[in-house]
Amino acid sequence: MPTFTLNGTAIELEPQTRESFAWLAGQVYRRLHEGPPLPAILTVFAHEGTTTQGLPTNDARIQAILWTLWQIGIASARVEGDGEKREVKWDKGEHANIDTRPIIEHFTEEGINEGRALAAGLVVVAGRHIKVNGIEMHVKINNFELIKAQAAEMEKRRTDPKNDPAMAAASYLAELLAQGADQNDLRLRAAVELAADLGIRSLFVDAATRQLRIDGFNEQAALAAAYFQGAPVEQFQSAINRAQVLNKMALESAQKSGRAPTGGTDAARTQAGGTDLVGTAGKPGNQGQTTPFKRRRR
Repeated sequence: MPTFTLNGTAIELEPQTRESFAWLAGQVYRRLHEGPPLPAILTVFAHEGTTTQGLPTNDARIQAILWTLWQIGIASARVEGDGEKREVKWDKGEHANIDTRPIIEHFTEEGINEGRALAAGLVVVAGRHIKVNGIEMHVKINNFELIKAQAAEMEKRRTDPKNDPAMAAASYLAELLAQGADQNDLRLRAAVELAADLGIRSLFVDAATRQLRIDGFNEQAALAAAYFQGAPVEQFQSAINRAQVLNKMALESAQKSGRAPTGGTDAARTQAGGTDLVGTAGKPGNQGQTTPFKRRRR
């Protein structure tokens, strides 16, 4: 098993259950696009857990944090100083991490237990883009209550339960654009996130005629969404198959109408041209205001 160094102490990593990583996902998912980089958030979690909360390094939550750091390429991390002078620093390692395999290969039972699925899912979610009328839009993570409200609005557009929910998501997105909503409109931002969760990669909306066309689906985004929504491992392939089928339908539609397909599955943008989860080490200040650890009830 690999060894992670936290605040100068070497800690052996042990495989964990999905429950532990699900807890961590709940803590960091909606912080991906705000505040410090992911390594800073995770390091502060581990530091406060082992110091302020006094948790042992083999605690499932501490292990989940350190596994995730390891899988995004970090070999050691530390917190130096106090208060306003506190700095969070980390060092990249030369070990194999999620970048050494295709993203899809991390979503297995073994990948879940070693934190690869969570790390890969965070990379995919942080780097999602949707192309609307040829314009790239970065998919931002929104407030859960906002997402819940907009999901209810989206469901109202799903008049036939046999239709894929992506159609209702695209329809609602088209409605908002027809009303003049822009990227500063929270409803539109939430609708874009919902569309991305359903795997939509590219769509065309003619606001004047209310014509709508989905041009491509992202298999990785659909798979990551299935993971974060708690789907069992045996359903992961179904999420990929669904995206592939919808991609094929979009391609056939484009060919019939003589259009060139504008979307489709693309690789997660991790380093160049996209969100860098690793970021720059050593930013000063009180990094990563976190939710305190809560001890489990026995």
